[in-house]
Amino acid sequence: MKKILTIFLTLAVMLTAAACGAKEEGTESSPAPSSAAEESSSEASLPEPGPVPTEVGGEGLALMEQMTAALEGTGDYADNPTASIETSEGTIRVRLFPKEAPKAVENFLTHAREGYYDGLTFHRVINDFMLQGGDPNGDGTGGESIWGGPFEDEFSPVLRNFRGALSMANSGANTNGSQFFIVQRKDALSGMGLSDYLLNLYMNDQVSAAQREISEMAAGGKSQEEVNARIDELNGELDGKYAAGVPQDYADQKLPALKKYEEVGGTPHLDDVHTVFGYVIEGMDVVDKIAALDTGETDQAGNPAGKTSKPVTIVKVTVEE
Repeated sequence: MKKILTIFLTLAVMLTAAACGAKEEGTESSPAPSSAAEESSSEASLPEPGPVPTEVGGEGLALMEQMTAALEGTGDYADNPTASIETSEGTIRVRLFPKEAPKAVENFLTHAREGYYDGLTFHRVINDFMLQGGDPNGDGTGGESIWGGPFEDEFSPVLRNFRGALSMANSGANTNGSQFFIVQRKDALSGMGLSDYLLNLYMNDQVSAAQREISEMAAGGKSQEEVNARIDELNGELDGKYAAGVPQDYADQKLPALKKYEEVGGTPHLDDVHTVFGYVIEGMDVVDKIAALDTGETDQAGNPAGKTSKPVTIVKVTVEE
């Protein structure tokens, strides 16, 4: 692919470039680059971007208030259950959300009561991203749910992967087991302004849809000539969407969370990919302390290895009843 597809494939990688992982990982994911990503973007040019809404109103304001209440444990969330995760580096307390993520919470609480997590490690720690644990194998390949098999994702518009979120690690849609991660990132928008981030997020979604269409055409036996012709059409469509700017209805969906991300940090690209079922209420200093133990090593592909300079153990998870 060429032109705008190439440029926005690069932007998609920029938005999600902290880590890639295998197995059951709380990872950041981006579309697999095709040969298009190898083409020089110097051959491409973009039109001037269109308007990008940045104000939240109406139902969006009400949603932001719910998000704030969930983070602060006020209103409807004041009496939610809590648990403490005692680690070798200190204790982290979390508030859980059984109404929004009933299976994830039941799974975590049952495992905690049965001592499943006791003695396990945070096997994958990436500074300025997250801490991942809950795997008896200690390498991201193991663990199971209390039901003996994977359970489905539970996404809520109120619970997002803000800094301090307790979320389920997975290896794809509806593959939740025992592993979880805590979001540690402080700069959710990767140094971008809100409008630039929203525009890139919107175009990333459009490019991903275009990629899927081209992949389906190729898998369906379409000729290279037909595929190339459709690529040219898609480039024109993407040019038009970029020039038109972000639609108001798209902005209305994304802005409430992005405004909160701008305020508190986190990993917005993991929303609706990983189930959020809790928030840290005490011990973010411990989370940061653990994250600082990341050695900074990378794997053969150049992705963060997630290794720590010393083992970090989950001593005990206690349900506060």
